[in-house]
Amino acid sequence: MNEQFIKKISDDLEGVFFLEGALDGKYPFSHSLLINNTLIDTGISTKFLRKLRRTHTVNKILLSHWHEDHISGNRIFSDREFYSHPSDRLLIENTSKMIEYYDCVGSDFEDEFRDILESLRMENVQVSGELIDCQNISINGMYNLKVIHTPGHTAGHCCFYEPHFKFAFLADIDLSSFPFYGGIDSNLIKFEESIEKIKELDIEIAITGHKGVIQGKDTISQKLERFKKVLEERDERILELLSEKKPIKATELIDMNIIYTRYSHFKDYELIAEKVMIKNHLEKFLKNNMIEKEDDGYVLV
Repeated sequence: MNEQFIKKISDDLEGVFFLEGALDGKYPFSHSLLINNTLIDTGISTKFLRKLRRTHTVNKILLSHWHEDHISGNRIFSDREFYSHPSDRLLIENTSKMIEYYDCVGSDFEDEFRDILESLRMENVQVSGELIDCQNISINGMYNLKVIHTPGHTAGHCCFYEPHFKFAFLADIDLSSFPFYGGIDSNLIKFEESIEKIKELDIEIAITGHKGVIQGKDTISQKLERFKKVLEERDERILELLSEKKPIKATELIDMNIIYTRYSHFKDYELIAEKVMIKNHLEKFLKNNMIEKEDDGYVLV
């Protein structure tokens, strides 16, 4: 138990370990959770996973969603059972479709993204069973893990909640300053509904995919509020750019730092994701009768 990335969360949680991802869980890695012989996500790095496999028995892997930074280590456990929500199963079993789901096909970023996936050595695995909302997973008779389907980030994104011990793995409802819904299976309305669903849970310890372990019910509640507030601030930035008279096309809102307040050396991809996320906001506004389509653009109602 001397591996530095394997960390006990609480003396009250026997056999429950936070697995800190390489680069402190920053992309292309993420954090994981080990509950006795059950592992949630495989993005901590293949080096760490090989060490984990030498020191711990892992019989079952629960995948929170299909994104590469959460499943890149699947091949290390290719002889074990994998479980995912049925909406994300296709991409876990056929990772080559990720480029399509990130809307990168035919873009300037397509070749670079293929290189990223190749560097991660992505491999397909067969999903043995499905994760369904409110499903209970008993782990060694000690923990009763409840599956919480939380779509929005991806269609099949799931969180995992232990109601008696009050801990939860929130995956990419990660309480960061950058909620992401930039895939073609993302949905902003459902994302906000999923955040509200998590807010209703009695959580004392939250384990997130990229921000690590967060303790304390009040602190977790405050961070959930802030996480959702980011979405509201993006709403406001887009609405400020729309007019009651002149139709504004969605493409005119790209490259204006609405979603990414500053672009990085991955700008070619960030503009693709920004386009998808702005489209999500516009679809939300349409549903709520805040805007309407006019010609090829949108106007405020």
